[in-house]
Amino acid sequence: MAHIDSFHFVTVGTSPGLVRDLWDRIAARGAYSISHIVHPSFDRASWGARASSKKVHFLREDMRLPMPSPDRELLESLEGDGVPTVHNMIMSDRMVSNLPYQEALSYATLLTRRLFTLYREIQPSVVIGGFDALHGSLAFAVAKKLNIPWCALLFSSIPIGQVAICTNLSPTSMVTLGSRSKSELRLRAERLLEEFEERKIQAAAYIPPEVLSPSFVIRQIPAQLKALYQTTLRRRLRQFLKFTDPPNSYSIARLFAEAFRLRKNIWRLSRQQLLNTPGEGRYAFFGLHTQPESSIDVFAHFFSNQVRVIELMSRSIPPTHRLLVKLHKSDAPNYSAAALAALCRFPAVELVSPYADTYEFIKNADLIFSIQGTIGLEGALMGKPVVMFGDSPVKVFPSVSTVGQIPDLPRLVRDKLNQRKPGRSEIVDALARFIAPFFPASPNNWSLAPTEPQIDAYVQLFSELARSSEEMHARRHG
Repeated sequence: MAHIDSFHFVTVGTSPGLVRDLWDRIAARGAYSISHIVHPSFDRASWGARASSKKVHFLREDMRLPMPSPDRELLESLEGDGVPTVHNMIMSDRMVSNLPYQEALSYATLLTRRLFTLYREIQPSVVIGGFDALHGSLAFAVAKKLNIPWCALLFSSIPIGQVAICTNLSPTSMVTLGSRSKSELRLRAERLLEEFEERKIQAAAYIPPEVLSPSFVIRQIPAQLKALYQTTLRRRLRQFLKFTDPPNSYSIARLFAEAFRLRKNIWRLSRQQLLNTPGEGRYAFFGLHTQPESSIDVFAHFFSNQVRVIELMSRSIPPTHRLLVKLHKSDAPNYSAAALAALCRFPAVELVSPYADTYEFIKNADLIFSIQGTIGLEGALMGKPVVMFGDSPVKVFPSVSTVGQIPDLPRLVRDKLNQRKPGRSEIVDALARFIAPFFPASPNNWSLAPTEPQIDAYVQLFSELARSSEEMHARRHG
């Protein structure tokens, strides 16, 4: 059995900033080595000297190389239990899902072949992947095909700055590392619940402006000029960048069109009649996800059509209740007039302002619906009846149920509306189980480099992962 000091992680999908600010610092302190298969938006020329070039490998050595012909048999061979279909992988990728189908298959073929080659060359002890984009899903599928352990970091929304290790493309695959006692976990859970109830902690999100003030427009000018310059430089690579980058990053016309669209939507949204308070009467509450986003497009891909989910909820609630649908505060510029009309065309649906106080709407709701979002966790912490559409770790809470057969949803709604509210002790016990896999680390806001104590926390996490992997390896081959 290999010793922990020869343990070799390989990351998939990283960037120069992450190599410099996170992985190189972890590797320098940890008793293991880390190499990288970098994000497919980089080739050897574009990576350059922006970060350490040691142990760096490329999914596309040269961005300008042509795509291969689709190899459907190769892609089909990846599918199986626990692995999303290739079509779901494509649809979960915000860029590739908008390309012609044949081009998407060609790109998937290129990534798959390259991952097989690199995994066999590097021979990692564990692959550290991610949930986002086609390359993330394929990195998992190829590792599984080659019987290489794969994991991904799952960052907590409440509290911020905690991370867990998942072993497949579902948040329910979190593993508990280390040896924290039940009493320690329960004490942490009690403290965390108190902080939540006192509103000292809440989920973080970027909040766009409610109105387009002159000062906001002026502050955006430097960033817009920089974006225009970068777009001009990238135009000649547009046919190669379309697999990984948004169209407005390499097309000046699309850059201006996107800027106009977002500003028009914010202007229109400020004039919509949206709820800021729950008002009178009983209601169920649902918070929209920002999309594309792995929490819905990967974790719950069969419920990623949120308009369809709203229709299912509307068809399932009794006429005694309204269905209040809150727009996502980070996604406010993307709600066009047509999108808003599509959301509220079903019976009893009313739209809630993205800037309204989510906590108050959850607190006064009779029922919470959630696909995979933080609103489900917040509802569970308040003891509210919660219906989750995706398979979520939040289901450990006593008031949470997951959707089974869609035709049974009305009966589930009736049962939840009549459900006994769990006691506080039950909620604390569930929260202790929920937080057990999480370690202190850092928020996943990579515009800020992790602090030295946060790097030390990552080193401890990966040391525990290496130790656990070695123990499992020994049991399998002992």
